[in-house]
Amino acid sequence: MSIAPIAAQRPAPRLEFRERFGWRRLRHGAVDLWFKGYLYGREAEGLARGLGAWAARPDSDDLAAWLLGLDGHFAIAATAPGWTLAAVDRVRSIPLFYGRDGGAYVISSNAPGLCRSLGLGLADIDSDAALALAMAGYTIGTDTLYRGLEQLGPGQFLLIDADGKALCRRYHRYEPWRVTETDGPALKDRLAGVTLGILRKVIESAAGRTILVPLSAGLDSRLVVSGLANLGYRNVKCFAYGLLGNHEAEASRRIAAHLGFDWRFVRFTLKQQRAYFLSALHRDYLAFADSCCSCPFAQDLPAVHALSAQGYIPDDAILVNGNSGDFISGNHILSPLHRPRPDLDASARRALILRALIGRHFRLWEGLGTPENDERIRSRLLQELARHGLDAGDPETAHGIYEFLEFQDRQCKYVITGQRIYEFLGLDWRLPLWDGEYLDFWQGVPLSAKVEQRLYRATLAERNWGGVWRGRAWIFPRRVSPRWMRHGLRPLFKALHAPLGRRRWHRFERQYLQYWMDLLCNSAIVPYGRVFRDRRGARHFVSWHTEVYLRDKGLGFDGRPLCGPEDGGR
Repeated sequence: MSIAPIAAQRPAPRLEFRERFGWRRLRHGAVDLWFKGYLYGREAEGLARGLGAWAARPDSDDLAAWLLGLDGHFAIAATAPGWTLAAVDRVRSIPLFYGRDGGAYVISSNAPGLCRSLGLGLADIDSDAALALAMAGYTIGTDTLYRGLEQLGPGQFLLIDADGKALCRRYHRYEPWRVTETDGPALKDRLAGVTLGILRKVIESAAGRTILVPLSAGLDSRLVVSGLANLGYRNVKCFAYGLLGNHEAEASRRIAAHLGFDWRFVRFTLKQQRAYFLSALHRDYLAFADSCCSCPFAQDLPAVHALSAQGYIPDDAILVNGNSGDFISGNHILSPLHRPRPDLDASARRALILRALIGRHFRLWEGLGTPENDERIRSRLLQELARHGLDAGDPETAHGIYEFLEFQDRQCKYVITGQRIYEFLGLDWRLPLWDGEYLDFWQGVPLSAKVEQRLYRATLAERNWGGVWRGRAWIFPRRVSPRWMRHGLRPLFKALHAPLGRRRWHRFERQYLQYWMDLLCNSAIVPYGRVFRDRRGARHFVSWHTEVYLRDKGLGFDGRPLCGPEDGGR
């Protein structure tokens, strides 16, 4: 896929990078290359040499094939006489941005810094992008908050020739509507084999170093640690964090103990987290992680920072989390899409997909879910579908369009940005459940095997790696924390709301009780009094984090420019 070439510009492109936060500068002959990330089975030093060989007979198809052959997670920016290249991996794990300063292209990994270089400010805000970010926490497609600031999407590269003509093209696209597998016992064998193969690559690249895993009660991080144990890798440390006594941490402790791995807990309190959100550490992280297209993901930072200060994390440790087996295995497919709908035509199926997507992900604030706002979001999503040539014509694979839209927006822009936490603290990382082989496998899995993670759960239970999957001992039901809320106020208020209906109860719980029950204390970004008085219908802590993020850009919670000082403050 490509976009039309951009008008010719003579000035030479400019790369704005510094050797910090994992970026390295590599040279070979006339090729000057910036690289960040990791590759399996290949040294990064050889990339400049490979690009030099490609430049002898430059062809965009050959370049796409070369990028597709890189196994790992990375971002690349390179220049040589006659061409300039910028590329990100299949999931955009490390973002890149570009724009034009006069007639010259400028490429950078730092979105706010590039905005300053290009002179972009409040007057350049894209109102539709700002609305999407306000409603969901991220923009749609390759939009950023600013007109004139562009970004590469997952599996995309930008190639600029000597005349300043630019081609922006996807060399890879996640296409979960291209079902190639048949549901059955053989599929479980295939999944098990692919999963262990991916973890073997992590082990080989770790080369004996400590693998540190943020371990929870869920399936994905447990898959990582149990798979490593099954393959015999013992230099693994685990950790959990949050409110004292929370069920996620207790499950984490039990799993790590059974596997024989070191484990540590970092206690959070609302008071401590409030201080963290007001600290220079948090402020500096936000400045580093800001992509101008999503609210930065920040929940691991205080825990990893504390563990580093305690000496629990070796300097050469590799962070490996479960991001994002929950999505890729099918758990985010909503119930309206759990079965094919041959009774609907393509237009009606497309409307069903967008209605489900907007209702699920564009509701950070109940008050923003107006017909006018929904129509603006729907129109932008339809543009994205048209750009990719997707029409929901096949009822058997229509769910894949929903998955694709969430993949390129929520997953690749918001969830994966959690890797910035580790880079900010000078630590290496791997993303095994976003491996290219996993993408290839899961995009071919039929709907029947994805719904409610049927294939994923059945395979994990059958293989029982590490002995932490079968039996009641390894089922961890959700439990309200803290204890005083679980056994005191919450049951009382729930009983009082019984005559009023479930919806009324959930609204009350969300506004008045959720703040205290947030296991990770992320709601402490704002004082409780502000939450208590609010009437805009905040969904959860991401609503408040997004409002704070937008305010720092001079925008209100609704994405519109602020007319004056905002009431409340942090």
